[in-house]
Amino acid sequence: MASLTRDEARARAELLTVDSYDLLIDLQDLREGSTLQVWSEITFVARRAGETFVDIVAEQVEATLDGQLLDTSGYDGARLPLTVTPGIHRLSVHSTTTRTSERAGIHRVVDPGDGEPYVWTSFEPDDARRVFACFDQPDLKSTFQLQVVAPAAWTVASNTPAEKVGDLPDDARVWAFGRTPKLSTYLVVVCAGPFHEVRRQVPGAPEGGTYDLGLLARKSLAGYLDEQADELFDLTAKGLAFFGERFGMPFPQSQYTQVFCPDFQGAMENWGCVTWMDSFVFRAAPTATERELRAIILLHEMAHMWFGDIVTMRWWDDLWLNESFADWAAVWATAETTEFTGAWASFLGNRKEAGYTADRSPATHPIRQDVPTVEAAKAAFDMVTYAKGASVLRQLTVYAGEDDFVAGLGTHFERHAFDNATLEDLLESVGSSSGRELGQWAKEWLLTAGTDTLTLQAEAEDGRYTAVRVLVEPPAQYPAQRPHRLGLGVYDVDGEPRRRELLDLEVSGPSTDVPQLVGAPVADLLLLNDGDRTFARVRPDDAWLAALLEFGARLPDPVSRALVRLTLWHLVDDGRLAAREVVRYVVGALAVETEASVREGLLRTGVAAVLDWSGPADAVAGGNELARACLDLAVRVAPTDPATRLSALQAALAVASDADLLAELDELVGDDVDLRWRWLTRRAATGNYDEQAVADLLARDPDPDASSRAVAVRAARPEVEAKEEVWQAVIVERSVPLQAYLAVGRAFWDPAHAAVLERFAARYLDVLARLGEGGMTAALATVRQLFPRHGVDADFPRRATELASADDVSPLVRNQVTEAASTLERMLRARGLV
Repeated sequence: MASLTRDEARARAELLTVDSYDLLIDLQDLREGSTLQVWSEITFVARRAGETFVDIVAEQVEATLDGQLLDTSGYDGARLPLTVTPGIHRLSVHSTTTRTSERAGIHRVVDPGDGEPYVWTSFEPDDARRVFACFDQPDLKSTFQLQVVAPAAWTVASNTPAEKVGDLPDDARVWAFGRTPKLSTYLVVVCAGPFHEVRRQVPGAPEGGTYDLGLLARKSLAGYLDEQADELFDLTAKGLAFFGERFGMPFPQSQYTQVFCPDFQGAMENWGCVTWMDSFVFRAAPTATERELRAIILLHEMAHMWFGDIVTMRWWDDLWLNESFADWAAVWATAETTEFTGAWASFLGNRKEAGYTADRSPATHPIRQDVPTVEAAKAAFDMVTYAKGASVLRQLTVYAGEDDFVAGLGTHFERHAFDNATLEDLLESVGSSSGRELGQWAKEWLLTAGTDTLTLQAEAEDGRYTAVRVLVEPPAQYPAQRPHRLGLGVYDVDGEPRRRELLDLEVSGPSTDVPQLVGAPVADLLLLNDGDRTFARVRPDDAWLAALLEFGARLPDPVSRALVRLTLWHLVDDGRLAAREVVRYVVGALAVETEASVREGLLRTGVAAVLDWSGPADAVAGGNELARACLDLAVRVAPTDPATRLSALQAALAVASDADLLAELDELVGDDVDLRWRWLTRRAATGNYDEQAVADLLARDPDPDASSRAVAVRAARPEVEAKEEVWQAVIVERSVPLQAYLAVGRAFWDPAHAAVLERFAARYLDVLARLGEGGMTAALATVRQLFPRHGVDADFPRRATELASADDVSPLVRNQVTEAASTLERMLRARGLV
């Protein structure tokens, strides 16, 4: 299937403007069958005579242009050729497809809990064509009016409020939705099924009106959604108020709906109707981090209403204008307007860390990159675009000044509302408000790949500094002169560390002096990039490292403590520090850490160090040491902090192997269903699979997706037959929901099962070329969460990278496999296997 090229998109945009879409979407057969019928009417204007095409992926297509039947013999299954004359045209296309269960464009899924079907669409970047005929590119924005025919018992949600719902024969209804503002095709959505719906009115809409907020989830999750609705509505209302005020433009539609969809991955920012993976309707008590992550994702998708929906990139090379901004804005809003005030520490320890990993991969690229085709655009949905881009935007807020930066965004939205914009447009708006010339800044930060390494050089005599310098080293393959605005924390230790001062530095060039410290008493610790304002790897010398290990866990500011953990982890990643040293640091830090976001980062790092970065002996010893620390933490906080108790027990259940520890965990887990699944998974991993216990837990677990938890338990077994069964279900049959891939993948690739896993690592390479089938989100989940980490030899990363480079591998899979293989190579080195 041909992928639209940038040149083709430019030519079509030069030829056409699109006025409107009127769509009739018939979902009736999807109650039990697989057939989708759609009638698309497009009104467009041709500036001159020419040849072009409309995008539609279907098995059957009939079309008329200006009332005249079109010859469809040239239709290739994806493009219907058009010959146009100057002026207004009306194109009508009737399309039929049965590809409605492939997780691409449109997906029909049956709830395993009650057998009810649900249908959702998700179109980014070019899957609108799988549902309706369209000019499927972001710069041909248009208005859309949808009518959806569905079974009478179903609820249908779309971008705008339903203006009318009418009964039809054969137990059906037609839902007529209001016309949208000008949108790109990928932002249109339809969700349908016997949803449970909760709605609430909140103030804040334009002209003193109210917002009509909606939450939808499948019926089997109704009780969970009802329990969590207050929190979700509260976050939504706060976000709409915050963004509307700070961007100088309230969300201009009265209705804002969020639909939690089964067998979905991630979330999608459809105008006025956000879709989510429904694992975010929690089935068990959440940890603090899970609640915070849900808040950040909610605000990320909401920020897209401005970054991406109201103002849309012209082409996919500016995808970062959507995703980097939404990532930055989400954390900014979370820290400013919710209870999760430690969101920037969480960002550093999770999202930003992923950005550093992606940027050191051979597959890295500039934040704003060259994207010649839409297929190549799919590869851009990575942590360089998201996390590094958001980190760089945070650096820009410091460099330009936050108030001026936000004022520039308001100007940007006002100038380009419901239109398209580019990097140059944004720089003009922010530059005019801040007084900064941003062309060179953009060249170094947005148009050049790679991460700088920062070091400190300090000289002293008689206990006082005679010189202090910040040294900046860009990667050799990506030379740059990035300006850094950052903090330098100066710490003295008298019992406990105390920050003497926080210096605000503007660093440029390979070396920048710090004259403020000349003559000052030598500190016990200097912490570079304190406050985590810039995107750079910080490399301490031996004395600095010793101070970090000794004092880092007790620094007074949580972001500083999070930065210490990340700095130590980068040393492991660089091969300069053994994973066991980080495990020891984590164990000590857990005893004193008080901030939930920092504690969660410690737990995550400790588990990763044990499971993926330690040699076999260190993995067993370190795992049990970490599990003991987690048990102690869980017991200590149990009476007052159930969320921390929960996260500590989850971490312990990921790494414990000692029989006595597992017995203690058995008692602490008690009747908690989620923890009991984790306990059964860990027991199975140590060779103690209990089939009856799994059956009993399935019987009492009210989660309609509990069968996926049973798959993870089977995946953890060290027997070839058990792993073969899971391999068939996940890789061959694709019968396991995407949201289960993370737990199943972690259980499957257990470090203690290396000998059993060798055959499956080889088979992963055999199917690698086909991992791009089944839609973008499925491919991302399969590579990111199921890539082999154990059962591999030293040559495996090279073979994986080589196979991913083949012409028949999608750019998305190539990018993700290359990054995963690069990380695996460093893991193997850390384990002493290379």
